[in-house]
Amino acid sequence: MDGIRCIPIIVAGGKGSRMGAQVKKQYLILDGLPVLVRTLKVFDHHAGLDPTILVVPEKDRAWCQKNLIQPRGFARPIHLVSGGGTRQESVLNGIRKAESLAGNPARTLVLIHDGVRPFVPRDLIDTLMETAVREGGCIPVLAVVDTLKQVGLDRRIQKTLSRDQVYQAQTPQVFRLDLISRAFEHARDSGFTGTDDSSVMEHAGFVVCAIPGSAVNIKLTTPYDLVLAHHILDLNGRPEAQSK
Repeated sequence: MDGIRCIPIIVAGGKGSRMGAQVKKQYLILDGLPVLVRTLKVFDHHAGLDPTILVVPEKDRAWCQKNLIQPRGFARPIHLVSGGGTRQESVLNGIRKAESLAGNPARTLVLIHDGVRPFVPRDLIDTLMETAVREGGCIPVLAVVDTLKQVGLDRRIQKTLSRDQVYQAQTPQVFRLDLISRAFEHARDSGFTGTDDSSVMEHAGFVVCAIPGSAVNIKLTTPYDLVLAHHILDLNGRPEAQSK
């Protein structure tokens, strides 16, 4: 990957209603550290990445700078960007910031990641980057293990779906900056709203490859996810607890 840059864009604008907590899920404390700080540290500790772009709600920017970024001693700068009204708008704001930092968008990758996925493995990041350089876009996926049912509005089962070609998408999702920028422009012009960043690329006609994701790369959405997160920390020996 000589001469290829990769800029992480961490999106942390969720309200966390399914978590049932008064604090937004990205700011919840997990074993002494806010979830978002844990996520940021993963990318800050990766030598092959550029400084991170962090997208948060406008009203949270000053608080994040004072309480999350300044006290933590990150190795590289973190660029704070205000989010938009939707996740897609927030990601686009991050992409625009990446364009201002990149010398050559065709030689730059962006790594778009949920702020509440603090356990993404380093080797997964590396493989995503290597594949995105060749293919233009790459995402991690997990095979679906449960039987899938299509259910109507009346709650009656309409049919059973095949699992053979159905996968669960994760982040980080990695794309060439010039391609993802064009894809988001196409989505804006056509009025398309995607369910993830890959769907925006797909809608614009760009190729996106899938590689096996990681079972530990969970998204902290519900209280049960926090229980799983503590178990993952136990399995990993809780190394972050020594660097609060």
